[in-house]
Amino acid sequence: MVRAKRSLSQNFLVDPNIRRKIVEELGAGPEDSVLEVGPGHGELSDLLAGRVGRLALVEKDDGLAAELALRFGGRDDVRVVHGDALDVDLAGLLEDRSGLLVSNVPYGITSPLVFRFLEMRPLPRRMVLLVQKEVAERIAAPAGSKVYGALTVGVQARADVRIAFRVGRRAFRPVPAVDSAVLVIDPHGAARGPDRFAGLRILTRVTFSRRRKQLGTILRGAPEYALSASVVDDVLRALDISPRARPETLSPGQFVELAQRLEEVGGVGTPGSGEPS
Repeated sequence: MVRAKRSLSQNFLVDPNIRRKIVEELGAGPEDSVLEVGPGHGELSDLLAGRVGRLALVEKDDGLAAELALRFGGRDDVRVVHGDALDVDLAGLLEDRSGLLVSNVPYGITSPLVFRFLEMRPLPRRMVLLVQKEVAERIAAPAGSKVYGALTVGVQARADVRIAFRVGRRAFRPVPAVDSAVLVIDPHGAARGPDRFAGLRILTRVTFSRRRKQLGTILRGAPEYALSASVVDDVLRALDISPRARPETLSPGQFVELAQRLEEVGGVGTPGSGEPS
């Protein structure tokens, strides 16, 4: 059996009860197409194969991909893809506009991988992700909380999010230094169309990188927008947002509206690189 690689943030889920609960949260049936990213030794795959209509497994690790291909090679309903989920055409593997996605997400690439999932077209109708507990709490955080930030807004602007249950570290081998949680993400209908969130990515990066300042001060001085004080004040007034508000007090919906209004007045911003973290 292939051993876990620290370089790939591999921690294999060995608790059979947790595996069953994850599959139950996914809610997949015989008509569904399911994509599993990072299947490892196939702990969840074994429960899904035969239960769902089609199952695609994306595994980066050479040895694990070979192991999975050997195990499922005789099945027409299971496809094993040896590749990096950050590069593979994930949507093309679903073969279904209402498919489902499940993943034991490597801790080291959680943010970029979650946004990679959310940028799939077509989007899965549900994603069930096993992630580090602190990351799950950030993604599901309410406005105003200490951990509410760019990652929260970036995900909640696109989807309904909830933490299904926590998972203790001893459910994995090797045992990680942190606990985990199962996150259920149900994308909004609006998120299924063309990407409307480039401006939101810019806004959340600008505001949360200066989160101790008031919103009006941030936007008036942000070189990413280069807007006059009067234009900033007019935009905030039109949206009934106080210029003295802190970024963490705005809801994801308010961030979306503010990003759109800033684009309308010419504050397009400089995209930069990367996703919110």
